[in-house]
Amino acid sequence: MQTVSRAAGNNSAVIGNLHRLYMFTTPPSHAEFGACSAIAHPGSAPESDTPQPASTAMTYRQLLDHGVALFDANGKQQAKNMASALRLWVQVHGYSFDKPVGEEFSVDFDKFFLRFGDVIAERLAKRTQRDRQEQVLRWRRIAEELRRRDLLPATFSDALQHCIKTSPLTLRQIARDSGIGAHSLRYWADGRGQPRGAAVTELAKLEATLELPLGTLSRRLPPARRTRYERGVAKNDKTTSFTKIRKAQLARLKKPYAMEFSSALSAQWTDLLRLKTDPMRDEARARNTWRVKPLERVGSLIKPWMVVDGQVCPTAGVHWQFFASYLGWLTLPRPEGPGIPHPEAQTLAWLADHQQVIAYAKWRIGLSGRKFHNGVNVLLQLVESYLRAQTGFLWLRPELRASVPSMALLIEQTNAASCSETAAWQRHCELARRELREFREKTADTMGIRLSRDPTERLATVLHDEFPLKKLLEFIETLERSAPPPAHQRDYCAWIRDVTLCRLLVSNPLRASQYAAMTFRADGSGNLYRAGPGRYCLRFEPQDFKNEKGAAKEKYEVEVDTSVVPWIDRYLAESRPHMVDAEVTDRFFLATVVGPRKHKAFLEEQGLEQPKGWSAHGILARMKTLTSTYIEGCAGFGGHGFRHIIATDHLRRNPGDCLTVATLLHDKLETVLKNYAHLKPADGLRALSMGIREATAQLAAQRKR
Repeated sequence: MQTVSRAAGNNSAVIGNLHRLYMFTTPPSHAEFGACSAIAHPGSAPESDTPQPASTAMTYRQLLDHGVALFDANGKQQAKNMASALRLWVQVHGYSFDKPVGEEFSVDFDKFFLRFGDVIAERLAKRTQRDRQEQVLRWRRIAEELRRRDLLPATFSDALQHCIKTSPLTLRQIARDSGIGAHSLRYWADGRGQPRGAAVTELAKLEATLELPLGTLSRRLPPARRTRYERGVAKNDKTTSFTKIRKAQLARLKKPYAMEFSSALSAQWTDLLRLKTDPMRDEARARNTWRVKPLERVGSLIKPWMVVDGQVCPTAGVHWQFFASYLGWLTLPRPEGPGIPHPEAQTLAWLADHQQVIAYAKWRIGLSGRKFHNGVNVLLQLVESYLRAQTGFLWLRPELRASVPSMALLIEQTNAASCSETAAWQRHCELARRELREFREKTADTMGIRLSRDPTERLATVLHDEFPLKKLLEFIETLERSAPPPAHQRDYCAWIRDVTLCRLLVSNPLRASQYAAMTFRADGSGNLYRAGPGRYCLRFEPQDFKNEKGAAKEKYEVEVDTSVVPWIDRYLAESRPHMVDAEVTDRFFLATVVGPRKHKAFLEEQGLEQPKGWSAHGILARMKTLTSTYIEGCAGFGGHGFRHIIATDHLRRNPGDCLTVATLLHDKLETVLKNYAHLKPADGLRALSMGIREATAQLAAQRKR
């Protein structure tokens, strides 16, 4: 058998060697390709629902001989290591080298690879286990490339160099058409380096320029350790239309403009929180009282403006985001803002200046492409509530007018006849509230309240499918088939956790904050508990939900779907013990690496500590990564996307059954009607089409009788 020349540039020898190897191979079907690439490219789906097993006449001995010849060009030691890995694979499974390479290297690879990892874990050191698993993955990749009849050299640099030399285009023309610099192309083709990070995503343009099938070059890149979990999947464009608008806004403003939470604002904000969280104050009602939670029941990252007297007020976080933007805008120089000095802007009294609030609202409308969106509408409503007589925070705090000298002078001039400073301030607040309300209602009437972003844009790929729930489950099954090597412990533990979370989100579509704070205890006292052999249940108290004053006023206690049970058992046994803070917290879902602990110093000053565990923000970021990776053409969505998809799917198949959806989501019927019951003409026609097919089938059955 002819061996490959050791000369790195001898491409013809490599091509000839590969060509002879292909002679032993029977071309696979398209369905087989889909199955073979399911792990290497988790975002792709087979063209057939029942993939056929690989058809090949190549034996392991032939694969070994030709593979060693290829690796020999890179050194004897590498060839020996690769040969050892394939021999170990054959030995573990009880094969002989005369056996044809079959399903164990294609559609059933996951099962055989897991067994291989379990067996060698008892024989080899961890480092050797990782090496052998990576080498077997390379052998499988070689077999897959051979089935594709790709006659280019096996290495990325040699393949690129061959394509550049044989292309009718000049190097500079290739660089212009692909958007990749000529220097980078030379650097890669000479074997001095390989694409990394964002450069990998540009290879698709290069392949198109060189008229190569998609993935021809990217398949030749060794999977990076940090991205091995994703199995080399091509990244989707995660830029939505709203993201483009936000980028344009930031480019216009140069930098974020929101006011930082300072000590000057801290005293006023604490006073506000103590007022709003006191259910026994005068005029207290359910609608104007904010709830507080102990730190251990909060799933999100805790910020300074959310903490009051050792407890957390989630509503305060929402209000601060609105007001911080307004106060920061006050300091922007003209023409963007009024240019008020930064020290003077650090007071909530500016909410009583209706002229500035209206000017800010108009600026936000212009910044958003002349859209009076709900963000502006809600801001105006919040300011109105702060100015409302008897219950508004500003109306109840006349001393705040002294924090803005110009406003105090204005109030004195317009209320000269008034004897009481308090009465003058309260009259001013009432007049300002009326002005804001008139502006808001008039603007809503003339412009309409429009969406600043389409909430379904990130979900479009799934929602446009005829059966969205099936598409969602297909994503989870693809994720399940994409297990990293067990010896790569951190990635493997994260994979088990991610599948468990996705399965739970489908079984029990609660909010991400719910799952972030969910606990599990061996004595069965946690939110998730074992109800018996093969059974788990979830229970939450009303105060664990954001809508405890509405639909969540009853205790939530339900059983978890049986499809999740094996993954919960597996996560508890194989994954969670190796997660961060597993020994010091009873929270169920944990992170694999230590994340940021923002505003930690603020909490320490009060003798508090950020709860251990995986935050809701971390879950959101991870879910966006997974969905954008494993759902083709998807920009990525978080846990709330699961709720939206499940609700939409049920209403499509059961039009008008909003009550069931409200029960599923543990939400109010009005919320479901407002957010999910928007059936389109296509949905009605889809239901009609199903009726036509059913009626046709019944008529056909009658004729047969």
